[in-house]
Amino acid sequence: MSIKLSKLVDSLIESSPPVELKEVSNLINKLTNDQSIIDDSILSFIEENGIIYQDYIISNLNKDKQSSKYIDYIRKQLFNVDFKQGKIIDLEDYAPNQQYPDYFDDLVDKLEQYGQDYYPSTFASTIIPNEDSIHVILIGQRSNNANFYTGQWNSKYTIKSNGEISGKIKLDIHYFEDGNVRLKFNEGVTGSIDNLTSSNILNFINNQESKIILKLIENFNNLNQQQFKNLRRLLPVTRSNINWGNAIGNYRLGSDVVNKK
Repeated sequence: MSIKLSKLVDSLIESSPPVELKEVSNLINKLTNDQSIIDDSILSFIEENGIIYQDYIISNLNKDKQSSKYIDYIRKQLFNVDFKQGKIIDLEDYAPNQQYPDYFDDLVDKLEQYGQDYYPSTFASTIIPNEDSIHVILIGQRSNNANFYTGQWNSKYTIKSNGEISGKIKLDIHYFEDGNVRLKFNEGVTGSIDNLTSSNILNFINNQESKIILKLIENFNNLNQQQFKNLRRLLPVTRSNINWGNAIGNYRLGSDVVNKK
């Protein structure tokens, strides 16, 4: 059964680690000369998941409805992206129609400091104001091809004017030395704040992300101490324990090893 090229490209892009999107795109270019198919697939992936290009965040939440560009509400700019080159292009000034909350500028500064304190990697944040809420997006990326790993932490929060907060935290890590190991984590968060201030919002974000980190550490410890242990064969097929001392030479395999056959 044949498969359409566009569906094949979509599948390859959707399954690619976010930090390796440019490399995957370059490899797909060898399969087709139709750059538009690749760009459309990347655009769909980016708008759904969010990603950093030159410390600008691209997401469906900051897409300009009047054009093909994206909005940076902090810099007050419109911009576009060259997916093939992986860079920001067509910058222009933008006058937002949305009213910014009183705590906006202070929250921008606090998020920048938060990124420096807790994201030891490429980091970007943005705040997207709406009529009765704001969206906060935090993305941290690390690419270390010399040690065969890449990773992205992606947090999105919707903070309503009544103090209700909902969000989602995604983690995608790829380790590829002599094989492929992928960790994908996705969890929703909810809560509320009595008094909407920049400090209270940042404290909520910090508390939620700290809980996720502790949960991941606990899951890793359980994986190592319980799940992997259960995968091991407790007894050999002979259903009897092996004497790993001097008697190992009595076994055929041990004899072969001892005699270096």
